[in-house]
Amino acid sequence: MEETQITIRPEDVPSRYIVCFNEQCSLRQQCTRWLAGQAVSTRSTYGPCVYPTTCKGDQCPMYRQLRIIRLAWGFRPLFSDVWHEDYADVRFEVIHYFRSESDFWRYNRGYYKLTPEQQEAILDIFHCHGYSITNRNFQHYEEKIDFS
Repeated sequence: MEETQITIRPEDVPSRYIVCFNEQCSLRQQCTRWLAGQAVSTRSTYGPCVYPTTCKGDQCPMYRQLRIIRLAWGFRPLFSDVWHEDYADVRFEVIHYFRSESDFWRYNRGYYKLTPEQQEAILDIFHCHGYSITNRNFQHYEEKIDFS
């Protein structure tokens, strides 16, 4: 596999994310941990990392395949064609999915971003209420590296 052209900035890496500095690892060019390690700020002096002894040949239990995901936020387009008599029920189920109304608003306003799995779960709620999920979009999208 050819070397990746992904650039990770120090502010992209979540705090306390386990990074790797093993130059000898054959998996490093496709590993999120190694790429995140290359982005560590020059001001950083310590943090969680993978020890070089972890990698055994072409096997590493800490390896995380580099994956770009499409995050979403904003529910306005989803609710735009929900019938008045269904609106409260659908909204209640979406809020219940997040376990609180405050989290619902954080995802709506973009303070939190929905993963592809969360997006699918939200769209399933609309589908269960009889609404087509084809061509149904969230208000905003952005592509980011998956650090999960």
